[in-house]
Amino acid sequence: MKIRFVILSFFCICINAFSQSNRIELKGSVSFISSQNVYVKFVNTDGIQIGDTLFIQKNNSLKPSLIVNNLSSISCVCTPIKGMQLSITNELIAKKRIEIPLEVIAEKSNESVAVTDLAIKNKPTETSAENKARFDGRLSISSYSNFSANPLSTNTPNYRIRYNLALNAEHIANTGLAFENYISYTHTLNNPLEKFKDLKVYNLALRYDFGKTASISLGRKINVNTANVGAVDGLQFEKKFKNITIGALMGTRPNDSTYGFDSKLLQYGAFISHNIQNELSSVQTSIAFFNQTNNLKTDRRYIYLQHSNSLLKNVDLFGSAEIDLYAVENTIPITNFSLTSLYLSLSYRPVNNLSLALSYDARKNIYYYETYKNKIDSTLEKETRQGLRFRFNYRPFKYFSWGGNAGYRLQTPTSNESMNAISYLTFSKIPLIDASITLTGTALQTANLSGFIYGASMSKEFGNISAEVEYRKALIFAQDIAELSLSWRLSKSLMISTDFEATLEHGETSGRVFLIISHRF
Repeated sequence: MKIRFVILSFFCICINAFSQSNRIELKGSVSFISSQNVYVKFVNTDGIQIGDTLFIQKNNSLKPSLIVNNLSSISCVCTPIKGMQLSITNELIAKKRIEIPLEVIAEKSNESVAVTDLAIKNKPTETSAENKARFDGRLSISSYSNFSANPLSTNTPNYRIRYNLALNAEHIANTGLAFENYISYTHTLNNPLEKFKDLKVYNLALRYDFGKTASISLGRKINVNTANVGAVDGLQFEKKFKNITIGALMGTRPNDSTYGFDSKLLQYGAFISHNIQNELSSVQTSIAFFNQTNNLKTDRRYIYLQHSNSLLKNVDLFGSAEIDLYAVENTIPITNFSLTSLYLSLSYRPVNNLSLALSYDARKNIYYYETYKNKIDSTLEKETRQGLRFRFNYRPFKYFSWGGNAGYRLQTPTSNESMNAISYLTFSKIPLIDASITLTGTALQTANLSGFIYGASMSKEFGNISAEVEYRKALIFAQDIAELSLSWRLSKSLMISTDFEATLEHGETSGRVFLIISHRF
């Protein structure tokens, strides 16, 4: 009955929003013109990518004017299209790419979305000089259902509805008060034993800014200066001195298994961070000390290091490490120096149509957003996250790209040696049908599994509707998967996505339906 209600709501919203405009545009202005480049400044460049075209308004139409060669959080470095003459007074328009909700990204990605990685990616930009009240948010309702065509199947049908709410309020009542949160609740239908254990609070905090140099926050929050440490439930204080930021954190850490509040896991720490940022480059370095307890007994004591920079042209570096200072030998606490967690990521774009990335992941205790995946994706996630990974993407000519990644994980006391390689070919504009086709291949070798996965997908846009069909065959499990996805941008703030997947394994067919309604306000 509840599923019928969700579906009915889906169609009601569609009818109400059908006539609304789908155009999503960002407006910027020329800030500087050199002999070779044009610099365009935006409020932010979210949704703009290298290689995109910027337009000027002329005679009630958009005329291509610039190609984006590089960008920062608020500025683009562009090359004029041949024959275009621009001045400082020109206004430029960027066509923002459709933003897929986080739930859809997590659902369709082979690489899980981690809370800490998301905090790093979405770290806040410099705040506006004006203390004007600002509020935005996103509410989404998604339903997930899986079923089997065989009534005798051991796979029990599963029906879930997930509610997600994200809010961000700055300068409430034109003061220094701010509020931020991201919560998710998953409701399993026909489950009388269900409690609120599936309520996940990823971010819930009040913050007060004392001018531009100091702030204090209360609640659950990931500090971007110590992102891979994870969330802290408690008080956080920061003070800036030009390029230096110092801070202290005190509270508890979330329970490792449930991500819920746990009063027994008291922790405290302090950090110092150095940050330099301009329009085209940034450098950030943090060092922190943390002491974690369990029932007031020392559980872990360590130093956390984090560094990121884009000092070199077309090169981005991020790294984090944890060095443990505490150990117990023969029931006696001792001071110890041991590198226990390390993550390094280096990306390089030697030319505009080629990007390379190399990463090494030896992090622990990464808490992922809950997702519902098939056996293929679950196996790839488990076997490919940690270890050494190389990624590349090459566009030798227009509408064609070749990319992939290869990973290797060493044998450790807690994990087995494994190797994997994934490659894809994408033709982004097939003549006559104006569609995109991608061919993929995956090779996986672990202690228990060895084999290949290959597949193909085709996607096409019909105005404000995007459609994709995909087929994958896993020789590892003798498993075949067919998938159909639709995304409909009804307005600037409203989006609906649905995904249907059918799996054939050992003669048994099962299915999965995923539906999400996402509204920004």
